[in-house]
Amino acid sequence: MRSTPRSALLAFTLTFALIATLAGPSLAESKDELERKKNATNSELSGAQQSYDESSKAAADAAAVLQASQAQLAEAQSALGSVRGQLVAAQALDAQMQVKLEQSEADLAQAESDLAAGEQDVEASTAEVVEFTVESLQDAGAGLRAFNELVSGADPTEFTEQVAINNTIADSQLSKLDTLDATRVLLDINEQKVQALRDQVQVERDAAAANLANITVLEQQAAAQEASVAQLVQANSTNKSAADAAVAADASDIAALEADRNALEAELQRLAAEELARANANANSGGGGGGGGGGSSTGKLSYPLSSVRITSPYGFRIHPITGKRRLHDGMDFGAGCGTPIKAAANGTIVSQYYNSGYGNRVILNNGVINGANIVTTYNHLSRFAVSPGQRVSRGQTIGYVGTTGSSTGCHLHFMVLVNGSHTNPANWIG
Repeated sequence: MRSTPRSALLAFTLTFALIATLAGPSLAESKDELERKKNATNSELSGAQQSYDESSKAAADAAAVLQASQAQLAEAQSALGSVRGQLVAAQALDAQMQVKLEQSEADLAQAESDLAAGEQDVEASTAEVVEFTVESLQDAGAGLRAFNELVSGADPTEFTEQVAINNTIADSQLSKLDTLDATRVLLDINEQKVQALRDQVQVERDAAAANLANITVLEQQAAAQEASVAQLVQANSTNKSAADAAVAADASDIAALEADRNALEAELQRLAAEELARANANANSGGGGGGGGGGSSTGKLSYPLSSVRITSPYGFRIHPITGKRRLHDGMDFGAGCGTPIKAAANGTIVSQYYNSGYGNRVILNNGVINGANIVTTYNHLSRFAVSPGQRVSRGQTIGYVGTTGSSTGCHLHFMVLVNGSHTNPANWIG
């Protein structure tokens, strides 16, 4: 349960109104009433302290989560920078590939043009060879006639001229055949070049398309990373702000409740001093009595459990739940849940109630022992065995071990208050 500064202030005002009405003859009743008020305030303060511890831990957790998400953001931003660098490189590569593709396509166009021209040259050369063959067949008879005329006594010069003409025609025709062969070879080369360029252009087009797809993916990844991490940091920042606000509210509650408790403790100490004075006066006049309600006794407190197994002594320690270093205001005894708890001395049950921090607790006023007013408290009980206002004897069962409230397992948290202030129980039991 969380209290508010307003409710704490109201409790403080009512408490002092009550104190103002106390009279001397009702000193024991006044002290018991103040004990109850103090216990109620301690209950609220314990709840507020637990809430503060929890909200502080939540704030620390939120801060840690925020710090982790900010580290993730830094990593994501670094990854984003890398992705953007890859994106720029991919875009530059795309531009280079486009230039190369355009050049390859121009080379392909030129090669295809050369191929077409070569095909035309082959066709022309082929036509000339065909024409030459026909002419050769037609001129075959002229050569024979020149030879017959030579045999028949014709002028040898005419025969020589005819042979020279035939040789010239033959040389020309052989040249045309060579040209035809060369043209065909060039044609084959151009065809291979055209095919290679077509394959190259296709490869470059595929590579350009793949690079463009990679650019798209990189752009999507960059946008997704930036958006998701920014959203995470914003959410964690909001959570941390809420946690900080809860810590501030709980700290305000604690401050008001501590002021109330301090006032009550001061008044209890004053009343304890009066009780001690009265006990001393009774002793001097021969009217001494037992402890727990105005009398005086000597000796030590008994152990509250039959089996003594101390699991955590009085003093500063790291809290097992909050992880913070704070004062452990009592002594922990390890025991199974349901183990009977014994009164450490004679006394009167001031109150018993549930507290979010101490769980089920019993407050026992043991009166004056060794010249000091002693109050013992028994905490984290599973259930009670006595009632408020009941007189109990040393060793009487007043409750049973449990793990209620802020507890990590079955145990008894035993506290000793001397003149209204808690102290180390080890100095009083034995």
